[in-house]
Amino acid sequence: MNDNLSFYVQRYFLTHLINQHNYGANTITSYRDTFRLLLTFIEQSGKDISTLKVTMIDNIQVSRFLQWLESNRKNSISTRNVRLAHLKSFFRYLMLDAPEYSDQCSKVLGIPFAKDVKRPPECLSQEAVKLLLGSVDHSTDEGLRHLAILSLMYDSGCRVQELIDLNVSDFQGGPCCRIYVHGKGNKFRSIPLLRETEKIISRYMKRYKLSADSPLFINTRGDRLTRQGIRYIVKKYSSMLNLEKPDTIHGNMYPHRLRHSKATHLVEGGVNIYNVRDFLGHESVVTTQIYLTANPEITRKAVENAAAKTVPESVDYYTEDQKSDLLAFLDTLK
Repeated sequence: MNDNLSFYVQRYFLTHLINQHNYGANTITSYRDTFRLLLTFIEQSGKDISTLKVTMIDNIQVSRFLQWLESNRKNSISTRNVRLAHLKSFFRYLMLDAPEYSDQCSKVLGIPFAKDVKRPPECLSQEAVKLLLGSVDHSTDEGLRHLAILSLMYDSGCRVQELIDLNVSDFQGGPCCRIYVHGKGNKFRSIPLLRETEKIISRYMKRYKLSADSPLFINTRGDRLTRQGIRYIVKKYSSMLNLEKPDTIHGNMYPHRLRHSKATHLVEGGVNIYNVRDFLGHESVVTTQIYLTANPEITRKAVENAAAKTVPESVDYYTEDQKSDLLAFLDTLK
């Protein structure tokens, strides 16, 4: 029986995550970081990580690791749960690949996730988005590139990595303007764009003389834009806007917040939640439903609309005797 932890971890990444599930680079990196942190924790406890055995990573060790993440690294509950989800995925794989460890795997899989308060995603108002895009000086080459990036990021609701991976050939201009996005899980989707966005992108590509086989967005060195580069651009203009018009953007501004904003605005505009799911490229509508609760006003309007369609105003709910009895009952509730 092979009891070398390294053997199973390598097989898990290469055959399970990469070959079978075809996870993208960012997802693989997240899983990798979980195992790096686990090894760091074990090493700090005085153990030799070069000779780790499978049996050494039991439910007690994993529970201590999770506590270490919270107390020593000050990780949030959600981050702690993500790390646990990664480890549970590995032990589910291990249970199938090496059934002799089933009892150990079951105990790890039985570790509960910590309860976390689900908060609606932070988003900008439509006016704030308009002011953010309007703060870009597009008379310069750099400004036009930045405006193209921010406009497309909001209008398409793309994930940062999806935007980075776009090539010029993925952009279709004209009356039926759209982009073809390579999303999570190696899935492609077509996203329609507004005419205004199409004009900005077309002008940007012409100014930079981009060829059909080149990346759509490049940095000053001519290389494909990075996540750090996009984060810099978003923070630059949000900070400029808040200096000019304080409190326009509340809280921390990050690229994904533009995606949250677009999704929320679509739901507020009455777009069907299943259409929003497809637009965003979500695997399940359950993920998309969080945007329904982002603004209580949406729920209020939905309730009012449903009532208006189903409850006629002339309905007399109670007879006079029933009303008297009901009032008498209510009077007792003091």
